Amino acid sequence: MKVVILGAGRRGLRLARHLIEEKKAVVFLDSNSERCAAASAKLDCLAICGSATDLDMLREAGCEDAEAVIAVTDSDETNLVACGIVSSSFPNVGMTIAAIRSITYLGSGVTGDILGISHIVNPEQEAASRIVGIIETGLFRDFEYFPYAQFMMFTRKVTRGSDFDGKSLAEIRKDIPGRFVVTGVRRRGKSFTPSGDTVLRDGDEVALIVDDDETSDIYGKLTEIKPTPMRKIILIGGTRIAKFVLMDMSDEMRRNVMLVEKDPEVCERFAHDFSDVIVLNGAISDEGFWEEERLYDSDLLVSVTDNDELNIIAASYGKRLGTRRAVSLIKTNNSYIALAEAMDIDGVISTTNATVDAIVKFLRGDRIQSLHTLFDGQLEVYEYLVPEQFRYVGKKLKDIDFKGKITIAGVKKGGESDENLIPDGNYQIEAGDTLLISASHANYAYVEGLLT
Repeated sequence: MKVVILGAGRRGLRLARHLIEEKKAVVFLDSNSERCAAASAKLDCLAICGSATDLDMLREAGCEDAEAVIAVTDSDETNLVACGIVSSSFPNVGMTIAAIRSITYLGSGVTGDILGISHIVNPEQEAASRIVGIIETGLFRDFEYFPYAQFMMFTRKVTRGSDFDGKSLAEIRKDIPGRFVVTGVRRRGKSFTPSGDTVLRDGDEVALIVDDDETSDIYGKLTEIKPTPMRKIILIGGTRIAKFVLMDMSDEMRRNVMLVEKDPEVCERFAHDFSDVIVLNGAISDEGFWEEERLYDSDLLVSVTDNDELNIIAASYGKRLGTRRAVSLIKTNNSYIALAEAMDIDGVISTTNATVDAIVKFLRGDRIQSLHTLFDGQLEVYEYLVPEQFRYVGKKLKDIDFKGKITIAGVKKGGESDENLIPDGNYQIEAGDTLLISASHANYAYVEGLLT
């Protein structure tokens, strides 16, 4: 598969690295010669310097016979126009995907039919969705929600002497009741799909998929941190992401929010658009402002300014003053993620990672309803809607040999039953079911062959 990526910035590089690991041929087109040189030096790919809206440059980059063209430049206009040119000039291109940040372009209910573009991804809306998930569940680090199958996923690190240390997965399943499955393990930087005989060790990171209804109970048993009720939420920064967060919230949840913004005009706009939110005009860098408004006396502080460093500092400072939980947004520099986690910040949301997950989901095909990655992209979990032509329809899991390369961690039954379950060997795959399929990224070729 050949993929042309327009834009060799942080999102383009992160996406290219993911695709190159799948043995895909990747070509960059970027107007910045330094970015092109850096992309060629860091990755096994071709990088061409030129404008993404120049038809000749698009042809030189190989768009004419590409299976996908993905526009992730820093300009919404460039992404829109470039994908429009590709769609109209190269009819053999299988798919065009554009990253668009501006709410104005997206309008209301637009899902990707502008200028013939196959799919539109809004990086800020993707990040906001993850923040709202944290607020609604009270779960933080490496947490994902699968809305169609109605399961949740989170990670836990095994510590010496803990309930997991030195036990096989079969033993853990007997000791801890409830509907959950350990779907991935990362050990010494490498992830793999475990079996019932896998023995966990001190330092292992494990990914667990849990029935939505039992998340709080299981999460409490498997971690020292309990899910946190959100009765008072401080949202720092009157940004577009903040607007998406508030739009996605329920009316009841918004009444628990206090927005802090230093620009008085922005404050006026938010107060007008969200009358049920308390809007405060002040600088988060002002120590006296924290004390005057008692910002530290909150269940959750979420910093979503356009400045990564300020977000980390505000979240960490809030925790020091007494905020019970804190979340930091990372917009531009993913290198800050490890730093933020080391500073006692409970949740770190990367717009780059959220955007790449959304793009990869579209590349996987129409039957993939959602996709999330863990362990720096080494583990992938798909929500897959089973079509009638799926080769294993009508077969039980115990009669299928997946060669140890995938785990079916959860099932949402189709039809009228509307039941979700952790499957055993007697589960029979049926058309219309939604499967949660977990696999190491290294096994992508097998997964691709299985699902197509």
